[in-house]
Amino acid sequence: MSSRKMLNLLLEWQKRILNVQGIQRECEDILMGAMNSKPIKIVTGFRRSGKSFLVQRIAKKMVENGSVKLQNILYLNFEDFHFMEINDPYKLDEIYMLYKGEIANEGKKLLIFDEIQSVKDWDRFIRTIYEQNDNIEILLTGSNSELLSSELGSNLAGRFIELQIFPFNFKEYLTFNAISFATEQDFLRNSEQIRKSFSDFVKYGGMPETFSISTEHARYSYLEGILSKVILDDIIKRFGVKNSFALERILLYLYSAIGNNISFNRITQFCKQLGINLKSETTITYIQHIIKTFALYEVSKFDWKLNKIFSTSRKYYAIDTGFINFASVVDNNYSKQLENIVFIHLKQRSKKIYFGELSNGKEIDFIAETRDGRRTKYQVTVKLHEDNYDRELSPFSFGNEHIKREENILLSMESEEKEILYNDIIIKKRNLLRWLLDL
Repeated sequence: MSSRKMLNLLLEWQKRILNVQGIQRECEDILMGAMNSKPIKIVTGFRRSGKSFLVQRIAKKMVENGSVKLQNILYLNFEDFHFMEINDPYKLDEIYMLYKGEIANEGKKLLIFDEIQSVKDWDRFIRTIYEQNDNIEILLTGSNSELLSSELGSNLAGRFIELQIFPFNFKEYLTFNAISFATEQDFLRNSEQIRKSFSDFVKYGGMPETFSISTEHARYSYLEGILSKVILDDIIKRFGVKNSFALERILLYLYSAIGNNISFNRITQFCKQLGINLKSETTITYIQHIIKTFALYEVSKFDWKLNKIFSTSRKYYAIDTGFINFASVVDNNYSKQLENIVFIHLKQRSKKIYFGELSNGKEIDFIAETRDGRRTKYQVTVKLHEDNYDRELSPFSFGNEHIKREENILLSMESEEKEILYNDIIIKKRNLLRWLLDL
């Protein structure tokens, strides 16, 4: 590409930043609060979950509050086909020097490199300009945790702040659809709309670009395209995976078994039934590749008495319920879909999450630990009734003889909220929608 074409493209992206619209994401204030400081800011997360939109809004805010001039912003989105030829640090440096010489003025510079994992040895370039310039601020995004963590751990250790973004949560989903919920009066007044919106949210998920798609077939086709992109670019190309069919089957299998206790041997046996012969070590490797793309999360079993994690038992949760429903050939367990939504909600707010298992085989869905070490136990069900009363409440006894100060919360779709005393354990029964909306 000629220098003149590149200059026009860089100027066009500056105009786009100034005109960016949309709702504010919950993580936006956190990222904005970290700006105007020296460390590199890195936004990671699943593909198409809103990373580009977030960093563009941050850039626009910084222009509006006078932190940086518009002409001093360099924005490169490496998923834009115009930038495909920028595939090594030398070409990246050429664009940077062109920007400095032809566009930027005196004063602070804001450099945004979107989906930077596409550039080979990008970390060397970033470290160089970071060390050589005091009056710049660097903002990066990436869709692969392994790629970022490996390079950040070597060349950029101690020089960055990382923030993970997720698809829209339910609060953001309602805000996008202009449904008020901030007060108790709002919630009651709009309860019918809120329940209807939650039904759609469970079915299709919170991937932002699905909101403007009107038909079910088109929405799931879009989600299928994202998964194909993740499998092809973020796993097969990045890690050199040879058996793409096995990789895809494993991902879809785990999406169909959300919230179930699964062993690697079980997954390997599933592949054998499809005529795919994999070693257990290969199965483990493939799953770890998937996890690194943020498409899937792994939860380990916790032994409260010994205060350690057991690695032999695992559960898996999807980044978004839309992928669960797309992947399944049969209707999913609604309770498991609610469980997945609760997990993602906790993932954004907790330091660690485990599941617990009693000696009689009963399980507590989640044990969430905050950064101050406080733990809360959660159980998720659609409705508490006579037939499942003991099954849902008895797992709260897990670990109770070792730590008695933890909070116990039962989340259900029932409107009634109250405290339940069960075998000398106080359990708070919360409406799931109110809990998701912080009401």
